[in-house]
Amino acid sequence: MTIAYLNGEWLAPEEARVSVFDRGFMFGDAVYEVMAVYDGKIFLLEAHLERLKRSLEEIRLDSPFNDAQWTTLLLEAIDRNGETEGCLYMQVTRGVEASRSHVYSGQSEPTVLITMTPAPERALITPLRVVTKPDYRWQRADIKVTSLIANGMIKNEALAEGYDEAILVRDGFVTEATSANVFVVREEVILTPPLSNQLLHGVTRNHVVELAREAGFTVEEKVIPESELLTAEEAWISSTGNELRPVVEINGSPVGDGSPGIICQQLDKLFQASKRRGQRCTD
Repeated sequence: MTIAYLNGEWLAPEEARVSVFDRGFMFGDAVYEVMAVYDGKIFLLEAHLERLKRSLEEIRLDSPFNDAQWTTLLLEAIDRNGETEGCLYMQVTRGVEASRSHVYSGQSEPTVLITMTPAPERALITPLRVVTKPDYRWQRADIKVTSLIANGMIKNEALAEGYDEAILVRDGFVTEATSANVFVVREEVILTPPLSNQLLHGVTRNHVVELAREAGFTVEEKVIPESELLTAEEAWISSTGNELRPVVEINGSPVGDGSPGIICQQLDKLFQASKRRGQRCTD
């Protein structure tokens, strides 16, 4: 069963309707979150809700619900969909305005959407061949907004060239992939770009950093020149949908020996174990 929540109603997604004057439709004036559901439980829920709160604060939009209310809605979405594995999507727009204007009236009620889709089968997830591309997106990539046209343009350009994904480079330094954070390994040290306005503050990224440090790996959050990306011993991306996804080729050249790296594989095992630990989930 597939069902969506839209502004207080549960209905089939194809029956969900928003006004053409909704600012999310008109301006992309909206934020969102994507959360993984494992065994009917929401993974890293508190971190996702904290990031949602931050995104709403950054665009100066009051949250329509508190954490407890969000949790109740999200768990109801899982129950109504009848699935124990999948991805929850939640979106909050500034709502419907009487006329199209760049100025916020402050009178509109936020539009809230929640959907759930099946999770990809891990057996079908393959290593990635990526290409580097200039990062020409706006300067607030740290806000998880729905305005993702630049990300989509870059991703589809990479696909048209025969690659699976693009890793973005700004002023000679790696920022992130089109919808994931980036990690590399050099001399057995795990490197990932530091949190800034140039990249999304990934919930999965932060969890991987925590797992790696707990396991005794050295992790440095530092700027990564493109040259260090191109000569890395290992590379992978992380996100809710990808989990940990190894990168085996960059710009047509193999990463390491051209197969998923040992450290990435070790961290993936730790990540898979953490998914099933109750303390990592909320129910």
